[in-house]
Amino acid sequence: MINTNYNMHPQTFTGHINVSIVKLEQYLNEGLSIKEIAKILNISERTVYYLIKKLDLKLPSQLASEKIDSILTAYTGQNISIRKINEKTGLSRFTVQKWYQQNFANSPKKIWLQKIMPLLKSDMSNKEIAELTNTDINLVKSLRQQHKLGNRQLKKENMMTKIIEKFQEGLNHTEIAEALGISRDTVRRYLKKFFSKN
Repeated sequence: MINTNYNMHPQTFTGHINVSIVKLEQYLNEGLSIKEIAKILNISERTVYYLIKKLDLKLPSQLASEKIDSILTAYTGQNISIRKINEKTGLSRFTVQKWYQQNFANSPKKIWLQKIMPLLKSDMSNKEIAELTNTDINLVKSLRQQHKLGNRQLKKENMMTKIIEKFQEGLNHTEIAEALGISRDTVRRYLKKFFSKN
């Protein structure tokens, strides 16, 4: 029978089962299989399963899954390949790929691209994007050139949009300049360019 005179797990089970619970938890946390634990503790695999269930412990597969989650979550959103994660963590490529497919239905590189592309389309500076996404600034510059998403051009387009919005609200050149923190000459230049195209 199981000793029920403890508020916490007993150190050992008495009766026909004589097992160190501390050792059982230790072996589980070390990642040993049920078969390996049974052999070390000199009990049957069925007994190991029984003790795990009775003590509300986690199976090796559950513990391994949690460990993988905590390791791989740290790499999510980074510009890193499955091969690199495999090298850094020691987890097999199959395990890494399966985890990403189950959690994101995508590879780590694609997740990183999904995160960085909207930022490249914004008027954020290359440095800001690099820091926010933990990406090398030269790679950010390269991606912007590759996708023709230059920061300077985007800033001009966004400024044009803001000026036109203020103009359509009925503000004059001076009021627009004050609202946007720019000079009247800049407002005039943008409006001239806008009306020349329309």
